[in-house]
Amino acid sequence: MSMLRLSLAQPAGLKSAVRQYATGKTVLAFRASSMIRSSSLVRPAMVKQMWAPSMGAGFHRHMSTETSSITNAAITTLQEEQRQEPAVAEAATLVDPSIFPSAAEVMEHVTEETVATATASSTSVLSEVAAQNAETVSQVAMKYGDLKAMGLVNFSPVGGLETILEAVHISTGLPWWATIAVTTVAIRTALVPFIVKLQGNTARLHNVKPQLDRLTENMKLAKETNDTAALARFSSQTQELFAKNDCNPLKSLMLPLLQAPVMISFYLALRDMAQLPVPQFQNGGTAWFTDLTIADPTYVLPVASSLGFLAIMELGSEAGGVSQPKAMKNVMRFMAVAMVPLTMNFPSAIFVYWLTSNVFTAGQIMFFKAPAVRRFFNIPSLIAHAKPKTTGKQLGFMESFKASYEGGLAAKQKEVAVAKDRENKMMAQKLRRQNRKRI
Repeated sequence: MSMLRLSLAQPAGLKSAVRQYATGKTVLAFRASSMIRSSSLVRPAMVKQMWAPSMGAGFHRHMSTETSSITNAAITTLQEEQRQEPAVAEAATLVDPSIFPSAAEVMEHVTEETVATATASSTSVLSEVAAQNAETVSQVAMKYGDLKAMGLVNFSPVGGLETILEAVHISTGLPWWATIAVTTVAIRTALVPFIVKLQGNTARLHNVKPQLDRLTENMKLAKETNDTAALARFSSQTQELFAKNDCNPLKSLMLPLLQAPVMISFYLALRDMAQLPVPQFQNGGTAWFTDLTIADPTYVLPVASSLGFLAIMELGSEAGGVSQPKAMKNVMRFMAVAMVPLTMNFPSAIFVYWLTSNVFTAGQIMFFKAPAVRRFFNIPSLIAHAKPKTTGKQLGFMESFKASYEGGLAAKQKEVAVAKDRENKMMAQKLRRQNRKRI
């Protein structure tokens, strides 16, 4: 109560308390705030007591009662604050205002070096957090539909292959390098029935090669001499040779027509998945190439892929094991060497596919060279032909095919001409019979 009377009698005490609060004196500030609250409660009561006698006895009693209640409330509040005052004062003595520098002092010590250091520190922290987040995401198991959510799967052969890769990866739980290898082997195995047919066709074409070369040479001479009848006859004999031995050069084009879409789809699918990248690709490799989204820094993968391509070429054709001409082999050798600098920046995922495909193809060639396997699949054995004694230039496949096509066209034209001549004769006979009837 003495503090209340002091605050009411001397308003300067409030100013002093507020000034001390501004300088950091917490205890006095607390007292000042208490005095302000008490003043705001008591002063209206004092004013009411001053005006009460002039307003009537009844109103005076009412105001006295209200003033007494307000005063009692203010006294109770002050007593509670005085009981808490020692604890607040003790806590305030433990806080040294000097440990909190002012804004001016902080700005005086801020330099460009300080700002640069703080920026570099924050950047490194953010980089570490981003790396940790990326590593965490890459370790999360994939679910069906994740590739589609990334915008990869669509209604195309490439999108279909991406769906197959995702299904194999999720269903088997294999890492991505093994997923690519398993999918490659599975698709190449599905094409084996077509390879068996191509093996048989190529073997039969090889066995009739001497007769085919002779007919092709005859068609060439007939064309040079403009002997249409001979050209048609030799072309007809060529078609009979193909029908008798159940072979056709056009069937040999089936292999690239089957494998080209698969190879292109694999390349585009793995390239897109690496460029996105699919997070799990970044740690889906093995050995020295753990990241499938980047190129092999040791260049082992491109060199191994080139050597695998060269080995396939030396072993023979995948469609029949028939050796290729020397000129073609030289071209393929050059391409195998040129592959290294052209493909060394490709993602490692593409080389996983190429290496798996090369190993599978080489094993397939060796497998179908075994006599027991050829007998099981009804593939004729290759006949070793003697080298031709003619010194003239041998016709290549395209030249033979062109000569056969032209001969077939000439034969067709001759058949049309014969049929037309037969029809003309029949019409003439019909007219003669009609004339006889008229006579």
